[in-house]
Amino acid sequence: MANSDQALDQALGKEQSFNVKKLVGNFLGHWYLFLLSTLVFVALAVMFARYSTPSYKINSKITIDDGSSGGALTGKSGANSLMDFSDLLDMSSNAYNEIDILKSRALMTSVVNDLNLNVTIFRKGKINAIELYDEAPFKVKLIPRIDSIQLRNYDVDLVGEKIHIKNGKDDVDTTVNYNTNVVLPQFVLVFTKVPGVAISGTEYKLLLQSIDDKVESISKGLDVDLTDKKSTTLAITLQYSNSKKGEAILKKMMELYLKGNHENKIAIADSTLAFIQDRLSVVSQELTGVESKFEKFKEQNGLANVQAQGEALITNVTEYANKLNEQEIQLTLADDISKYISDPANRKIIPNTVAIQDPVFIAAIQKYNELLINRDNLMLSYKEGNPVIQNIDAEINSVRSTLVKSFDNYKKSLVVIIKQLKQNNSTLNGKVGNIPKQERVYLDFSRQQDLKQQLYLYLLQKKEETAISKTSTLSTARIIDPAKSDYLPFKPSKPLVYAIGLILGLLVPVAYLYGKELLNIKIVNKDDILSNTKIPVVGEIGNNQNNDSLVVGTNSRSVISEEFRALRTNLQFVLKPGQPSVIMATSSMSGEGKSFICTNLASVIALSGKKVVLIELDLRKPKLSSNLGLSNDHGFTNYMVSENMNIDDIIKPTFFSQDCFIISSGPIPPNPSELLLDEKLGLMIEYLKKKFDYIIIDSAPIGLVSDAQLIEKHVDVALYIVRQEYTLKSQLNIINDLVNGHKFRRAFLVINDIKTKKGGYYGYGYGYGYGYGYGYGYGEEPKDAGFFSRLFKRK
Repeated sequence: MANSDQALDQALGKEQSFNVKKLVGNFLGHWYLFLLSTLVFVALAVMFARYSTPSYKINSKITIDDGSSGGALTGKSGANSLMDFSDLLDMSSNAYNEIDILKSRALMTSVVNDLNLNVTIFRKGKINAIELYDEAPFKVKLIPRIDSIQLRNYDVDLVGEKIHIKNGKDDVDTTVNYNTNVVLPQFVLVFTKVPGVAISGTEYKLLLQSIDDKVESISKGLDVDLTDKKSTTLAITLQYSNSKKGEAILKKMMELYLKGNHENKIAIADSTLAFIQDRLSVVSQELTGVESKFEKFKEQNGLANVQAQGEALITNVTEYANKLNEQEIQLTLADDISKYISDPANRKIIPNTVAIQDPVFIAAIQKYNELLINRDNLMLSYKEGNPVIQNIDAEINSVRSTLVKSFDNYKKSLVVIIKQLKQNNSTLNGKVGNIPKQERVYLDFSRQQDLKQQLYLYLLQKKEETAISKTSTLSTARIIDPAKSDYLPFKPSKPLVYAIGLILGLLVPVAYLYGKELLNIKIVNKDDILSNTKIPVVGEIGNNQNNDSLVVGTNSRSVISEEFRALRTNLQFVLKPGQPSVIMATSSMSGEGKSFICTNLASVIALSGKKVVLIELDLRKPKLSSNLGLSNDHGFTNYMVSENMNIDDIIKPTFFSQDCFIISSGPIPPNPSELLLDEKLGLMIEYLKKKFDYIIIDSAPIGLVSDAQLIEKHVDVALYIVRQEYTLKSQLNIINDLVNGHKFRRAFLVINDIKTKKGGYYGYGYGYGYGYGYGYGYGEEPKDAGFFSRLFKRK
């Protein structure tokens, strides 16, 4: 028996490497699908790369002066000190502030207004439209009639010296002259002829949109970032479909940004000059008053040079007086600045040139000024109640509070120092008690006069410095690289598009085949059988295109008849030679072709000269007799319930062979399982073995009832019929369980109804059937085979 199993495996070509064959066979069997998919996706990629709207990158670089090298309005030492104390005051780099300004909506709105970017002219192409900049032979001025206009497209044709405008949505179809107002529902258009640009028959498209929409569109393609974390150089990149227009947009943005930056510096200088001028007026009046009183005192007392008296003591007093004057000046300035910022409603910039010469205060005041300037810039884009304005107001109030506290502490320290100096002066003054009273009054006037004179001269000096700085004020930013577009568009990238097209062309068929395999629950190819059962396949029967119950005759040479001959040959390897054989056919459910297989198997065995009898034991739903056109009124059930009926009485001849007979099922009994359990079934089979070489039993589906299991003990071979694209993969577990449970001793599979279409059971048609039919010239190619079936047929 082992030898017969080995011979069967060899005859069937049993596969040893299922996974490899399944993978390679499935893909190779659908090579045309891969080829077609690849060609389609590559063609789509080529069209996309050729006709899609390109996008260019326009690049520019600017550098920001963060104060490390000094500024026009601040001294170098103060700027350097700012760098030293910026971490203590949590001050952000000036470059990040400039990034926000460059990305601000206010700046981009000014660019769109200056360049009239909300009006876009396109030249119509075969597939898509191409945006123009200065290549169009006309310009368009848009005058809105409503606050917020909606996007509109107009077709524009040049008709001689006139303009033809058309738009179906607004019901516009008119022809106008140049420099004429075209009144439309949302706006008024004025077309101006561009001299020097050739006018051709090209058609144009006009896109009109609101300022806000265009600002939003351009801002999406704008990117500003630091070139390095330790650098203050900004890289500006703009993505735009027209490289020349993109360069113009970026240049205009740089121009407006530098202009605004310079105007902010001038505003700081003007504010500083105004503050100094106010203080000069006050100090000048105070100095004049002191000098007048001093002069009047000297006239009344006839004093000319009282300093000559007590020169030694006065020298010491003068030194302390000078120190006292310096501290009082600092106290006066600190008090003025403190009063200046104490009022929350005061939004003016603090003039840092007259601030206390302390690096920490310089840095803090610069941060406060930057916040005020930033708020003014944001007010161009946002309203007073906007959360952004509220947040920066909160930050301004926080910084102001910190400054006020700092100045209060600083003034307290100055008061302590002044108090100490006054005590020292009081001690010295006590030593000059003998000096006449006039001399002491003279000394007081002299000190007051000297204090006011020094403060006045200091303010005059700062006024001149500020005036000089204003005339030489430069922007804190300068352009390193002007706006320049890349030579080639960065999008779409043709190599990338082609690669994606090629990859999709290969992946789509793979996904299709994998998904088809994953979702398929029925048996489609031989791999489905080999992956779900180890039971050998003893035969493969093709599709019966004519739907005849009997396809094997005496002179039949069709493909399907040769497949039944191959089944007959394979059965010789599993049956005992020289002995009568009992073959049973069953399946998982009705409709898988048991009766068809039994009829034609009996016919093909009878053609070999063997005597065959068919037994119709599907007692619940018999089909065998009706398929052969025989009456089913008298048969197996009659014999089983009768006590005196002979077996020969129920044996009927068939019309297709004199060596083939049939025992019909007879009337449908109420207890089919009990009849099959009767010992008379075994006696009948033993009797038939003496008269026939082969006994073929058509039993009920084993997946529905247990009749086949009752018959199995009497048979030599059980054929389990599987139908392509009909039998479920899970139903193979039925025969697996029966074989593993030793309920079926000799079970083999027969595959029925194999389609001839491409990618069928083997991936190339019938397999064995084609080998016998076409290889040896017995049959003919089916007449209904289409062009693609013949084209992709395996040779």
